[in-house]
Formats: sequence, structure tokens, C-alpha cells
Amino acid sequence: MGRKLVFDLETKKIFDQVGGQQNAHLLGVSVCGVYDFSTGKLEAFREEELPAMEKLFAEAELLVGFNSKHFDNKVLQPYFKQVDLAKIPHLDMLEEVEKVLGHRVKLESIAQSTLGEGKSGTGLDAVVYYNEGRWEELIKYCLDDVRVTRDVYEYGRRHGYIWYSSGGSLEKIKASWVERPTILEILAKALRDHQQLEIVYLKNNGVGVQREKRVIDLRAMDYEKIRAFCHTAQAERIFSIAKIFDAKIVGEMDSFQPSLI
Repeated sequence: MGRKLVFDLETKKIFDQVGGQQNAHLLGVSVCGVYDFSTGKLEAFREEELPAMEKLFAEAELLVGFNSKHFDNKVLQPYFKQVDLAKIPHLDMLEEVEKVLGHRVKLESIAQSTLGEGKSGTGLDAVVYYNEGRWEELIKYCLDDVRVTRDVYEYGRRHGYIWYSSGGSLEKIKASWVERPTILEILAKALRDHQQLEIVYLKNNGVGVQREKRVIDLRAMDYEKIRAFCHTAQAERIFSIAKIFDAKIVGEMDSFQPSLI
């Protein structure tokens, strides 16, 4: 089985320095970040290390990115001698978003709306880091982008949608890469079959978003929220389904009283 890779790269130059967007292949790669689902490894490759990264891409069965077909692929392809990036199956989430909405949306808007956290900077910051030799900051920024891209992909895969901000309100975007059962389907099964769940919950503590693992017994649910006994807190709690990042059934509940919220 091949590898599923999430990737994002930073460039050495900006479009103004190479004559415009049609010359993306001239921008040059300063660093490329890759997350490999098969190993759970997040790794950064500098320009001189890209031949080693090409071997990883040669084993890829799917590439995942954001604006990656029309940007990252064009910048990266000149470095690859054996791999034709256009021939690897590729999920470009921006492309999928544009199909649904009819217009483009920034990753920052989607990440903030979906995960409660976004990018740690801009592509222009990355060019400054490169020119000033600030490699630690450059690599951190690049890998942060890969993590955000991966997590938006994972959220869409698990829920069947992602979120974006439109006119000050949150709107859903259908995720074509959804896999079943979705989180809503898992919750419904747990409620129906009296099964205990382990969830990963996105909670804003006022400083940032924390991912808290909770073991819960569902009491009731609708399409927006669930009421459950939380074993972690030893109390009944209301959870927003949209903030559940992951959910899995872990066993049977001791007792259950079905009701509506």
C-alpha cells in the first residue's frame, strides 16, 4: 500500500521577483513539510534534501494539500527527476472548496472556523525567514501549515464538512473526501446501542484551543449537540458536535436512559 502524504512548501522568492504567477516554477523551495499518515511522522526537507523527499513521493498513493495542485506542484516539480507530480492522485482542498462555493477561501478562514486555530504567519514571513537565515522559525512555520492542513483534511474526512466564515457567521462546506461512518453516525450508533465513547474535543480555554480527550456516556443528541455523562469530569455535560474532532466507540455503558435534549 502506498503512502498518503500531506505537504506544504515555502519559497525562496515572491512572484514579483520572478515575473508573476505564471513563473511559479522559478520561485525555488526553501523548505517543504510532509506528514506521512502511514508512519505518523511530520518532517521538514530543506532544498538540498529534496532528492530524499522525492523517494517518499515516489511511494505516494495520495497527496493532500491546499492550493497545492496549482502552486506547490509547480514550484516543486523542477526538483524532481523521476516523479511526475501530475500523475499522483491528489486532493487539493482549495479546489474542492471552489467547486462547492464557486469562489476561493483562504486556509486561515477555514482553519479558524473549523479548528479554532489557524496559520502562524504568511508566506511572505517565510521568505523573510529564509533571506535572514532564520531556519528554526521557517521550519516551524512550514510544519505548522502542514499540521493545520492535515487537521482540516481529517475534520472533513470525519464529519463530511468543514467550516468557513461568511459575513461574520459560520457556514459549512461539504467535504468530498468524507469517509464513513462520520462522527454523527458514530454518535448515533453509540446512543442506539448503549455504547461508551472516547472523544477528542476542541475546547477554547481563553488562550488557545486545547484538544481534550474525554470518555463519555451519551444521554441524548440532536444534529448540533449531545448531552452526555463525562467520566473525565464526573458530571453531565453538553458538547457541540461541531467541536468533536474525533470519536470512537470503546465499550458498553453500564446503564442508559434515552431522551431528547
